[in-house]
Amino acid sequence: MATQLESRSGMTFRPLSPAIGVEAVGVDLSKPLDAELASDLKRVWAEHSILLVRGQDLSDEDQFRFARHFGPIAPRPKPPVEKRDYVPDPENPMHLVTDRVDEQGRRLGSLGHGEMWFHTDKCYVPAPHRASALYAIEIPTEGGHTKFASLYAAYDRLPDDLRETLEGRRALQVYDYTKTDVASVDAKLEELMHFWQPVFVTNPDTGRRALYVNRLMTARIEGMDEEESRETLDRLCDLIEAPDNVYEHVWQPGDIIVWDNLSSLHARTDWPHDQRRTLRRCTVEGVELR
Repeated sequence: MATQLESRSGMTFRPLSPAIGVEAVGVDLSKPLDAELASDLKRVWAEHSILLVRGQDLSDEDQFRFARHFGPIAPRPKPPVEKRDYVPDPENPMHLVTDRVDEQGRRLGSLGHGEMWFHTDKCYVPAPHRASALYAIEIPTEGGHTKFASLYAAYDRLPDDLRETLEGRRALQVYDYTKTDVASVDAKLEELMHFWQPVFVTNPDTGRRALYVNRLMTARIEGMDEEESRETLDRLCDLIEAPDNVYEHVWQPGDIIVWDNLSSLHARTDWPHDQRRTLRRCTVEGVELR
């Protein structure tokens, strides 16, 4: 990707890193976008996987309106067995990502403190959410960064022998709300959200292929025993998480990032436990993968 500012249809974009991401400069998302600008933003997002806009003052509805340019707002799926210590309002598709609690000590949101491994949202349901839009409200003075890795570039970097081995195979994606590392396939899967997804997916907006596995939620590769599967997954995840394939975003209040869940992974760094972090997330519906 070019290092200089790029201008398309009157909009200015600049790269966030050589591997992934662009920032759109000079757009106000608190106002409706015209069709040409919205189309331009979606096209650049699809090409570069993450789109950042800084300095925004957004209501819930402003955020929903922006996210709808990428597809219908997704509902929040309910696990087969509720294991979360925070149970969301099933009628509200907005997700508060926060470590704040109320006066009774009850959590006001989910995904509080702690590091999170690289993953992609809702890969463990039949039709994973296509896009996620995360808006920063309250940011600690250090830490709490979000890292993004390119699954396009990871696929392009695969050695030929490994690509041939994995062609046509599926991977078991599993998520356990009580764990911060990958769920065991020996667990009671009927109590966890899980689904077999293709190892390689084709992005419908670009036609590009992506490597669709991650360290947090991918538990097993089809047709391999446990040892071979684990070794292969470690090899793939090391390739995805290579430093030159990652952009680390240092949040500022008013930032909003929308990312493509088919062509990127994201992770989170920890932050001091005496500081608060609050962001607001909504997601966009996807389709079954192929």
